[in-house]
Amino acid sequence: MKTKNKNSNVIFLLFIVFSYLCGKEDEIMDELDNAKVFVVTFPLKTEPWQEDRINKMLRMLTVHYNNKQEILVSRYRHLSHSDEFHEAKKGGLSEFRKFMSSHGFTKFDIEKVFADSSKSNSVTNEQMLCHGLNSMIIQEQSHRAWSAWEKRLYGTGKFVRTETEVTSFKSRKCKNVITGFQYSLTDFTVTMTAQKPHRHVMFTIPFEVNKNSEYELFALHQEIRNIAIVRKEVRGRQKFYVQFSFAGVPYNKCRCIGQGVVGIDPGPGKIAIVSDDMVAVKPLATNISEDERMVARLRRRLDRSRRATNPQMYNADGTTKRGERQKVFSNHYIRTRAELADHQRKLAAKRKIAHNELANELLSLGNEFRVEKNSFRSMQSRSKKSEKTASGKNRSKKRFGKSLKNHAPSEFLTILENKVRQYSDGVFVDIPASTACTQFDFTNGEFTKHELQERTIVTSDGIRHDRDALAAFNMKHVNVSRITGKKKIEKDKENFDTDSMQMAYGHFCEMEQRINRDL
Repeated sequence: MKTKNKNSNVIFLLFIVFSYLCGKEDEIMDELDNAKVFVVTFPLKTEPWQEDRINKMLRMLTVHYNNKQEILVSRYRHLSHSDEFHEAKKGGLSEFRKFMSSHGFTKFDIEKVFADSSKSNSVTNEQMLCHGLNSMIIQEQSHRAWSAWEKRLYGTGKFVRTETEVTSFKSRKCKNVITGFQYSLTDFTVTMTAQKPHRHVMFTIPFEVNKNSEYELFALHQEIRNIAIVRKEVRGRQKFYVQFSFAGVPYNKCRCIGQGVVGIDPGPGKIAIVSDDMVAVKPLATNISEDERMVARLRRRLDRSRRATNPQMYNADGTTKRGERQKVFSNHYIRTRAELADHQRKLAAKRKIAHNELANELLSLGNEFRVEKNSFRSMQSRSKKSEKTASGKNRSKKRFGKSLKNHAPSEFLTILENKVRQYSDGVFVDIPASTACTQFDFTNGEFTKHELQERTIVTSDGIRHDRDALAAFNMKHVNVSRITGKKKIEKDKENFDTDSMQMAYGHFCEMEQRINRDL
């Protein structure tokens, strides 16, 4: 594994040199931004006049961002009605990508759209420069817009929003300078400057640092890549924070990664783990559940307020009118919405803490984690089949949306992957779901499809296993060399190392029986 990491580092350095020779500085910066970077957030000690200035900057960015997105949306709608668009889409992804690139849907073209203010009905670049919003901040906004379009055109995104509220702005380092920002790590202040009409200081705000935190003190000694100012709503009030992006890996709190291969089968509410020394099925984000009665009560209150203050949105029978938007937001409505948002914020924070604790626990099991890459988006969508129960009633089409919302398995896997990759010998491998680890029975080398309600599986040797634990065991013994770089793979017993499975099977059965006895 160390040889592989060295080779990847050499390739990365060669890419930087080649890009520099070609004059592609932006690509160099993008690769550096995607390298090992961690973010630390510090609360700002703001005064009312400073908050007003930051809010005005965010309002200007919101108008500018949505205006540019509307231009791109109208361009896309015009293209989507052409015959060439549909022919390119039928020709495959590469052909469609070439067509969209030739019509201005590239990262560079969107940067030019955001930088051009000659035909803008919103705030001009001249006005933004007068308020401290420099070209690097606008460029970061264009990168955010391109990310949305890339998902819409070539990924799983459905639509691009033109009513987005911008709550942060960021400037990155270019030529060893973070344009528009200055900072002092002696008195812990961050300063923002404006370039026009003459260079002047917008504000200087101190930020709070916990001097007893080894994590924060370690971070402040690392190289700073980006600086961002973020606005959040906490307990109904606006709070402001500064985020520093530091190069490298975060402070290691005396944690050591284990040695060996770990197979993980993630589900909507729990994960199955199989390592050399442990077999377990652990729930995700335990004891973290939403107060459904309180949420329903708050949403009914919002609906009553909206109907009373915006009668133009509804027909005589109470149904909503198509195309009508809410225009009036009463104080009662704003307070209730803030209460609901704060409840969701607390749940998200508790869920993230639980995910971090579980990820830290798993790090000691091994250094190579093999995880099945499930499509959680498809799990949350409603079923397309219409079925009836034995009594003749229509069966609900709901699937796992509620469980995914409460347990957030995708967030946990992202946290685990980030923690594993912080170590030099840490490896995180995505196993395509088409490998069919749940269906494979290595005792006879056959694939057997099981119904979703079958939570236990009997292999050909007559032993009953937990379905998820057996899938994690199969995942642990996948031939990684056969699936490297593939998103989809055909079912084949050659994808599994049956010799190592035969050797480890007895120990796996003992550990699984021990867990069942404990339960």
